[in-house]
Amino acid sequence: MPPVVRRLPTYEPPAGATFVPRPRARGSWLPAPEPPPPPLDAARLLTAVLEVVDGRRPGRLLQQLTLPALAARLVRSVRVRTTRLLRPPRVCHPTRFAAEIAATVRRDERVLAVAARAEHHDGRWLLTTFTVLE
Repeated sequence: MPPVVRRLPTYEPPAGATFVPRPRARGSWLPAPEPPPPPLDAARLLTAVLEVVDGRRPGRLLQQLTLPALAARLVRSVRVRTTRLLRPPRVCHPTRFAAEIAATVRRDERVLAVAARAEHHDGRWLLTTFTVLE
């Protein structure tokens, strides 16, 4: 099929008229804002895990708060001691469904750092890693 050639409308200004070309206004494109992450109560999550590790709560609670491999590792490290959060934890969201948590705790007259990562699965936050830096 041969190409069809059509006549363009005239685009030159009329003779004698002054014409100042102006650029067309273009709408600025902004990406749609990402919705906020689901709410995470990091202090409650860390406190519950620390209470299990300190022997003040049953180990089966970890099944609701952590991944199975992490729960098994934490249950093996249970010792009777007292741990308290000193300050509210700091939370950073590298992605919408992941949170990195840092906190300081007091244990046996020492101040220690706690680092954890939580991921949102099936409508709830689960800890995937948990470390007490001694």
